Amino acid sequence: MTSNVSQVAKEEVHTNKKSMEENRVKPFQKYSGSHIYHVENSLEVQFGEKKGFHSSCKLNIQETENEDHTKNWLIEKIEGAPLPFENNFLEILHELEQSSYPLAVKVDEKGVFLSASDHQKVVENWKLKTAAIQEKHQNAEVFRNQYLNTLENESLFYTNKRKEPFWNLLFFAPSYVDNGEKTHETFTWNIKGIGDVECAGTILAEQKDYGFDAFFISEINIPNDIKEQIDKKYQHSAEQYTATLTIQMEYNSPKKQYSKKKADFSLSDGEKTVYREISSSI
Repeated sequence: MTSNVSQVAKEEVHTNKKSMEENRVKPFQKYSGSHIYHVENSLEVQFGEKKGFHSSCKLNIQETENEDHTKNWLIEKIEGAPLPFENNFLEILHELEQSSYPLAVKVDEKGVFLSASDHQKVVENWKLKTAAIQEKHQNAEVFRNQYLNTLENESLFYTNKRKEPFWNLLFFAPSYVDNGEKTHETFTWNIKGIGDVECAGTILAEQKDYGFDAFFISEINIPNDIKEQIDKKYQHSAEQYTATLTIQMEYNSPKKQYSKKKADFSLSDGEKTVYREISSSI
């Protein structure tokens, strides 16, 4: 009798352990061949006069795998017809920026950014693409030289590049989440023209037939140095800002890639939402 009870207990432990292992999701982002994302970004600022901005593009990502299991992603940013620019400077800057693509980056096996890949080739291609910009825009050579100084500083260039929300979403690939259980995670969000904020929060996943849906949520108080920058830029005064960040993700297990990511970041001054940014890649 005792032997039978012991055997049943062992089987239950084995079943529970197996169930936990099955619930453990270990996503690895990959882009075998070519994968295209449609990216949307909108920004709404309500400090004083309300302002809104919107942009969209397509990202074409091609992946090659290295012997050490790291990967190289070649990222091409494809835009439709650009909106009219407010001044000549913005038009020049847009052209210089677009000419920096495609970019090659190295990521680990989970799709987390490690470094640039063959950055010198990016620099040389950019020089060729922008060589005749002076013929199109007056005083463009001055801005071209300034951009080149940043471009040749590899670390600074990629630090600035990754402030665009789609880069953050692209590299945000949690190493694992448990079905029905919360996992602690941190996501870095860049408030435009202000700086980075570390958003600590939790991820909750729901198993689906195709993979899983995951939901990240964070609510933090903005650090004093960032608060001072916000008040200075927007001529505002608040005792404290609260940042809320939610990210919805759909992961496709057979393809081993996130098919959708959408982030919603907002700032509240205690009375109302004063800043909101929504980004998505599908």
